[in-house]
Amino acid sequence: MSFKALLAARAHREGRAQPSAQYRHRAIAENPLCIVAWQLGAEPFSVGAIAFGTEKSGYQLFVPGYPLDRELLFAELTRLAQKFCPAFEAYMRGRCDAIEQYGAELQVPRQLPQIVVANVETIGLIGRLGRRLAYLPTTGDRAADPVLTRMGRHFMWLAEHSNFPGQQLVLSVTDLLTMHYATGMSSYETGSLAAMYAWINPGRGTDGFHAAEAAERQAVGPTPDPADGERIFDLMKAFNEARGGSRDPAVVRRHAKTLREFYDRMVDDTWSLVWEAIAHERGRPEAASVARRTQEDRLAYASHMSWMSGTAEGRRRTRMTSRSAAMRLNQYERAAARLEAEEAIDDPLRMVPFLLAGKAVAGNVVRSDPNRRELINGRNCKRPSVTLRTAEPCIMPRGTELWWTEMPNGREWLVDAVSHNGAGSDVTLVLQTNRGLDGGLPRVHQRVCFSQLNTQERYEVHLPQDTPWTHRTPQPPETDLEGGASGSEAA
Repeated sequence: MSFKALLAARAHREGRAQPSAQYRHRAIAENPLCIVAWQLGAEPFSVGAIAFGTEKSGYQLFVPGYPLDRELLFAELTRLAQKFCPAFEAYMRGRCDAIEQYGAELQVPRQLPQIVVANVETIGLIGRLGRRLAYLPTTGDRAADPVLTRMGRHFMWLAEHSNFPGQQLVLSVTDLLTMHYATGMSSYETGSLAAMYAWINPGRGTDGFHAAEAAERQAVGPTPDPADGERIFDLMKAFNEARGGSRDPAVVRRHAKTLREFYDRMVDDTWSLVWEAIAHERGRPEAASVARRTQEDRLAYASHMSWMSGTAEGRRRTRMTSRSAAMRLNQYERAAARLEAEEAIDDPLRMVPFLLAGKAVAGNVVRSDPNRRELINGRNCKRPSVTLRTAEPCIMPRGTELWWTEMPNGREWLVDAVSHNGAGSDVTLVLQTNRGLDGGLPRVHQRVCFSQLNTQERYEVHLPQDTPWTHRTPQPPETDLEGGASGSEAA
């Protein structure tokens, strides 16, 4: 049985979600921005309502009334942009540190800019809105307000950055809970924020299964419940008939009152649930590696804002080249490997699956020899060693490379010998250097863990600027006026 299955079985038996981590592996900003959105079922690039704000200030609700009308939709989204852009960009007006990046000075905010949403589906909706708004014409007869396109470019970048492993600029509360708890639900069912939180906090005397069964009926967005969707359709239809084709803000506001009140009740349920879950997780101690990833997020945000202020004004490629796709994939793979290592090294519960899989070994040090020497290439070199006694048999072969969890970015240790000792084993490991021992060596009687995980920098791809011929898009042959092939191909 896997560790995940064991926790799920225990959650089912005890009627409450079981922690799968001792620490919180994502940062939660002091007062993050929050977005709750509802889309129309047949229009994935539009919104029926969107709320924006913070826990302290509450939310402001923006309802276009009839979002299939471009003018009504963009007018309401412009009002949102006038609130969102100053709030999102305000971090650059706070206290910043000047660092050098690529030969230029970059102002990096000390505070983490963070957007909180209910789930990844909301992030997807934000990204689709960004694609629709980012390149609207700002001149001409049907010019869009520049603040609207600016918000679209922020949305596009946030949705793209959300794919980066371990990022914390866009925090999905559902993902935050699922990565820290195990429940008796399937992977599909854990996508419901209401059901997931019901397993974590079912209430006194209530089983998590029954609490989740009742809670999963609550839709948190961006797709409404079918019954709510039908009611929204009826209210939109009534609104459209009442306004009589008018786009006057006063007329729209007056006739959209009933629809706005209906959306307000839906948003309020999700808003309360999001912040209750955030408050619950804020009390969990933060893992040590979160600070490093927070620094990377602040750098990414500063770079984005610098790009927005540059001549490109935030414009980005809509499609990657073969070179940029390969670079991006390598970047994601390196970040994912480091994230997995950091979380396991920081958190004993996250290390358990690696111990069960034979990719790590833990025990008490019974012998330490800092002056051990061995013959290497004709030289008598110092190679310190330690022997630890484990409670379970060690199945690692001789020569396996391991890293001490207290020095995961240091040199590797090799498994030199494994001998059985009752129910456990005595494992001797040899450090592959005699330098850089500032962190010291494991001490006798100390409880230690060695694993195949490390936080050393992975291979960084360096590709030529020109795309090789193997990855170029084939060009169609030239044709003459009669439509036949020309030149040598015609011959």
